[in-house]
Amino acid sequence: MNSLNELEPWLAPYAAELIRRAAPYGAIVTSTYRTPQLQQQLYDRRQKCHCGPPVAPPGHSMHQVRRAFDVAAVPWLLEQMGVLWESWGGRWGGRAGDPIHFDA
Repeated sequence: MNSLNELEPWLAPYAAELIRRAAPYGAIVTSTYRTPQLQQQLYDRRQKCHCGPPVAPPGHSMHQVRRAFDVAAVPWLLEQMGVLWESWGGRWGGRAGDPIHFDA
């Protein structure tokens, strides 16, 4: 499930507002909370194919502690979302080669 309600309660309203502002331009949430098992699967797949966005090793992902979400959107929109997210005090993965990733 990729619901923003899976995020920490203090973070979810900020994430929801970011998505609300970007949704008219096509942004959708693709990942929120990840179990250790799912994180391991994603990490193993990334290690095999070296394709797609970066994936942290299990135990090192903000998704596992309900403090991260990923978004599908066109590059210019992800950049604008990143600027806004950072202005609110969050971290945008675009600064580290992972533009779909937002965390706090």
